[in-house]
Amino acid sequence: MKKLLFILLLLPTLLFGQNDSWVRFQVQFDFYAPAESNFFMVSDSTLDSTFFYQPTQQYEYLDTIINLVSGDYTISLTDNYGDGWISQFPASFKMGNTCQGDIINWDPVLGSFFLRDTTVNILPCAPPSTGCTDPNALNFDPTATLDDGSCTYPPCGGFLNSSATQICLPNGQALINFNWEVDTTNINCEIVRFWYSNANGVGPFQYGLGPNATNFEVYAGNGQMSPQWSVEHYGIVEFADGSVSDTIFFTPVSCIEGCTDPTQPTYNPWATIDDGSCSGTTCDYTEYQVTMEITFDNWPNETSWELYSGGVVIDSAVLGTYSFNDVGQTYTYTFCTNQTLGFELVVADSYGDGMAGSTSGGSMDGMIVIYDCNGDTIWHMDNPGFGDTLSSGTQFGVACNTYADVFGCMDDDYQEYNPFATIDDGSCVNLHIYGCTDSSAFNYDPTATILDLVPDCQYQLHLYDAGGDGWGNSYIGVYQNGINFGTFQLPPGIYQDSFPLVLDAGIPVLVYYFEVGGPQQPPEEVQFQTWHNSFKLTNANDVILMYEGQNPFANNGQGALQSFAPPFWTVYQDSPYCGDYCIEGVLGCMDPFSFNYDSTANIDDGSCIPFILGCTNTLAFNYDSLANLDDGTCIPISYGCLDTIADNYNALANTDDGSCYYIGCTDTLALNYDPTATVNNGCVYPIYGCTDPLAFNYDASANADDGSCVPVVLGCTDPTALNYDLSANVNIGCIYPILGCTDPSAFNFNINANVDDGSCVPYIYGCTDSTAYNFDPLANTNVGCIYPVYGCTDPNAFNYNPLANTDDNSCIPFIYGCMDVMAFNYNPAANTDNGSCVPVIYGCTDSTKFNYNPLANTDNATCIPFIYGCTDNTALNFDPISNTLDNSCCYIGGCTDPTAVNYNSDACFDDGSCVTPILGCTDVAAFNYDATANVSDTTACLYDAGCYGGPGIPYWLNDGCYAWVIDVDNYCCTNDWDANCQSMYNYCELGWPTSLENISTLGIIIYPNPVKDIITIDTRLNIEIELYNMTGMLILKEKNINRIDISNYPSGIYNMIITHEDKRFINKIIKQ
Repeated sequence: MKKLLFILLLLPTLLFGQNDSWVRFQVQFDFYAPAESNFFMVSDSTLDSTFFYQPTQQYEYLDTIINLVSGDYTISLTDNYGDGWISQFPASFKMGNTCQGDIINWDPVLGSFFLRDTTVNILPCAPPSTGCTDPNALNFDPTATLDDGSCTYPPCGGFLNSSATQICLPNGQALINFNWEVDTTNINCEIVRFWYSNANGVGPFQYGLGPNATNFEVYAGNGQMSPQWSVEHYGIVEFADGSVSDTIFFTPVSCIEGCTDPTQPTYNPWATIDDGSCSGTTCDYTEYQVTMEITFDNWPNETSWELYSGGVVIDSAVLGTYSFNDVGQTYTYTFCTNQTLGFELVVADSYGDGMAGSTSGGSMDGMIVIYDCNGDTIWHMDNPGFGDTLSSGTQFGVACNTYADVFGCMDDDYQEYNPFATIDDGSCVNLHIYGCTDSSAFNYDPTATILDLVPDCQYQLHLYDAGGDGWGNSYIGVYQNGINFGTFQLPPGIYQDSFPLVLDAGIPVLVYYFEVGGPQQPPEEVQFQTWHNSFKLTNANDVILMYEGQNPFANNGQGALQSFAPPFWTVYQDSPYCGDYCIEGVLGCMDPFSFNYDSTANIDDGSCIPFILGCTNTLAFNYDSLANLDDGTCIPISYGCLDTIADNYNALANTDDGSCYYIGCTDTLALNYDPTATVNNGCVYPIYGCTDPLAFNYDASANADDGSCVPVVLGCTDPTALNYDLSANVNIGCIYPILGCTDPSAFNFNINANVDDGSCVPYIYGCTDSTAYNFDPLANTNVGCIYPVYGCTDPNAFNYNPLANTDDNSCIPFIYGCMDVMAFNYNPAANTDNGSCVPVIYGCTDSTKFNYNPLANTDNATCIPFIYGCTDNTALNFDPISNTLDNSCCYIGGCTDPTAVNYNSDACFDDGSCVTPILGCTDVAAFNYDATANVSDTTACLYDAGCYGGPGIPYWLNDGCYAWVIDVDNYCCTNDWDANCQSMYNYCELGWPTSLENISTLGIIIYPNPVKDIITIDTRLNIEIELYNMTGMLILKEKNINRIDISNYPSGIYNMIITHEDKRFINKIIKQ
């Protein structure tokens, strides 16, 4: 962690008071100091605590001066874990002054201890001259005798050099070593922490480092990871001044042992570490490789064995290694044995009947065979019923065969090619002639020496996972003719997938089934990632080239993996076939102008038939039975009436269907009877009457005249008329009487009257207008009317009319006022202008408006209301329509939504940048990490507890108290959840403080700390507890208790000493 420098230099010249001396503490604490360490200084004469210090940070550095009275003091260093101040960055402790030099100089602090006491004598010493004493600092003071922590340095410039390397560990795991070089003269370049992450989203993680660290190692993946884990890793160093280095990039490779020589038969294209197996063995030059195959009878649980070489057991399987799940199973083991001392196999049977299961109620006997590296048998078990023990005696392996060189033609383009040749002897002479060598083919070439094959074709690699839980550490690799097609596997949630591959024909393709990892145990591994994996390699026609129906390593009788060293693999091999260029012979008519021409035929068999054109439709009207090629002339049969005189004659019909019919009157009594008609369409019968249209009694509906016609006689037929004619039958020209005055000299003469009724009136002349002055009610003929003139007849009135002869009460008095309609005080009621007119002044007359005009007397509707807002156009919230500044101008933009993630409380103008909070788990280490969340909901994160028991199976489920319990007491995670675990859980559930001290080596847990009243000591051990105050006074001593009440003690720091058997542990307790 970061090296924190706490400088508490108390200048000796200030407040020196009665103190006649001083000391300086320079203390470098280790990694575990905050949880385990402190130190204090006690005066031997007064027993008062002079100084106490408890670090709060990992790798904390203390540099401070205290003033004191000269005399004897005891310095006490504590470590409640008991291993002293030692971790990956050692601690140091120095105390001294300028008069005595180093009084204590432990650099480093060595040895294991719980409490280390040292008595020192402090002599009188004048205060020092303080300042920056580092000559590398910018403000170095050569006169200073004591550094006061004021030194300043230039910023750190980062790395001088950096690199990264990889180490492959024996378990297959990769170790990345990040290395760097920095400016050691600049304190700002001191290292405080290392940050690590990789391209798969792991991290970033931080690790505290010492100030002089020059490297950091990171484990990449583990020994059970397939090649897909090999991604880019990143390392960044943080310096003391807060700056960070450039990123160190490194991509590790898979740590897979195997033969890396592609010319060898044991070549593994994915091996990154050559294990010497290219020679056929991994044994060194002093050893021989031997292989043992052991097949079990019906009682595998009784069998055990040991293999000796030179009197030393080099491998074994103890009693209980095998179970009834291994009945009939064969296991293979490979050993390296001493060439000169040989080996001996000793087999034991706990029941005493050997491996002869058939003699003990079983159905099968066991078998053991040991081979050398050439496959030859060295020894085999010839008597399964060997009793208690069986020895192979001393046996010896042999060196692996080396094969003699084979000379020959090594170029497969030549007829002399020898596939077994290892050295080309120049015998290649005759080039192959490629062609079709099949004599039955259409394109058979008798000169061809080799079949011309299609060079490559498409294949599909199908992967299956019946469980849908992913292939885990299994994967498939494909390799052919120097081409590595890569590795393939299925992720969780995918049950099958296919991958296209273009493979060369006739060349072996190798499919590697890899399994990385140690043994698996049922039932979980049987159900997941082991038994379900399978693959199939097929061509475009789905023809299977290779197939594996399950994990080939899950064959130990339980469906779990064999206990071999990782990684291991098995290889499947076959040669793809993509077809050849031979063309099959097809017989048929090859004349394209023949009726039976066959476009697929390539050999004419003389079967051609000429074309005969015509109608070939047997249902057509003009069907031609001789035609074999329809010429489009077919006429469909059309049924109908073919008689042209029939009413339903069908000109389109070509076949008579007997449907002809003839329309007419079929009734012999009718006037229009038609003897040829077959369908009656309406007969006409006689209607008698007058058929003369000029006769008076003409009957339009009659079709037969009956002699009743009467001639027309015109005249007046109205007997009331003046000219009524009794003989007339058609009325015309009647004259009727009109009564009235028929005297033309009378006043009321009626020119239309033809009968005088005695009403004549003589003319009477006079004024007939009742409104006239001289109206004559007896006159009927108007003459000489005189009319009145209405008006005001008052000469004093405003409207006096001297012509009026009749007063109409319209007189108006004089009204004085302004009569100018353009004037402000125009009086529409005035009839006499008196010179009082005032001109109009337009404007806003509303005193509550923004543009009120106190001089205006006429409002012209221009009033503008006050609009308050920001009138500064440089402000973020400038309002162009505002006219009155309201001090609201805003010059800070940001998100003003208090519910947003990026809410800015200083912002007064929302700039649209608000980010809506998405609540979720933001911890990438959590099981349910939500990449879209931007607000951490720590209560939602689920973490894998990985514990044996308790409520955390399989996750903590946000149960903070459960997480706290298993964190402070590992017993509750690795063993059953007992009453002590539940007691701690209940304590946390009640909301009590969970700070604690943990003496993990013994399983003693102290909580809470700091404490207000009750301290709980959770342990399963017999212990004695002593509690001391800072003066060293023993205030409590108890045995085997779990709770201590210190509520009545004053606040401060106390030392608790716990004794178990002969070991003592010191813990600092803070009473609040």
